[in-house]
Amino acid sequence: MNEELIAKLGTLGLTAEQIEKLKVEEVKTNEDMAMLKEADIMTMTGCKTLTARKVVAAFAPAPVPVAAVVAADVLPPDAEIPPGATPSKATMDNFAATVGMDPSIMPMIMMSTMAGGAGMEMDLSGLIPVPQIVAGYNPKVRNLYLMVMTQMEKRLGTPIVIINSDGGVNKELTAQYIAALEEGHDAMPDGVYDDGTNLFEIIKVGVDAKSVYDADPFCSMKALQQNGQGVGRVHWNGVSLEVRQAAYYAVQSGEIDTGNESHMSWARDHINKDANYLVFAGQAPRALAQFREAARTGSLPTLRVMLSRGPRKTEVMARRQRLGDNRPRPTRDRAGLGVGEDGEPL
Repeated sequence: MNEELIAKLGTLGLTAEQIEKLKVEEVKTNEDMAMLKEADIMTMTGCKTLTARKVVAAFAPAPVPVAAVVAADVLPPDAEIPPGATPSKATMDNFAATVGMDPSIMPMIMMSTMAGGAGMEMDLSGLIPVPQIVAGYNPKVRNLYLMVMTQMEKRLGTPIVIINSDGGVNKELTAQYIAALEEGHDAMPDGVYDDGTNLFEIIKVGVDAKSVYDADPFCSMKALQQNGQGVGRVHWNGVSLEVRQAAYYAVQSGEIDTGNESHMSWARDHINKDANYLVFAGQAPRALAQFREAARTGSLPTLRVMLSRGPRKTEVMARRQRLGDNRPRPTRDRAGLGVGEDGEPL
């Protein structure tokens, strides 16, 4: 065993006596060290688990790229990594220097993350500066911050991202929550974080909760489609907020039944960008009374809804498949169901 390897092992926490025990086992080179697992090092030297993990991480081979390796010299530490690509060693070194992490730990983190953590559960307590990682986390960007957060969440076994009411990440509380979990505290029940004053939702890493859309006034838990169409094929684009709020109360009062086609036909005929809330005077007088009272007390609904969406998944099958020339093409009925030549559903 050369002096350089001996010195490196000393910096990782092994004592001279423990290094001598490795020599007895005929460990001579970096390649020999790379072949050892945590259990091997602990058995050979009698060192503690954390020291063994540091040693394994220091001699772990660089992860094998599954696709093109991203050039580090042209990307900042928080740059997005394309799907199917792994960051280069230089990129990881830049990232580690930015957040104050030991660069030797990064290859192990990346191997665990990119491989789904199979067989590589690393306890990063005390080795990773949580506030810096959380500060750079963005659920919309696939970068090293997101990858490390994903690895931490898998190790902790519970969602760790705390969000504000608008869907934005509350980074201060998220860092505090992760620190509490690291110290052995139980996860908050029901996915709700209570800071003693307010309640916050806890969601999974990688989910973009900051997606707030116009709600359907006739079903306020659902977002309108991109073209503004809602329940009953009513179009809400350009319709004033007051009309939408009055429509909300019309459903609550039962004066508009979304399951009644005649009610929906009335709505399609009367609700448009030129209407005002008095359009409901004949159809829903009780709703108008509720609307006016809510306006007086400042309790009108915002009619905005937040949807939690995971990252877009890679499409496995093509959206359209070409049919063979000898196969009849199905027609479509008004409900959008395919029907064959005999008129029966396919």
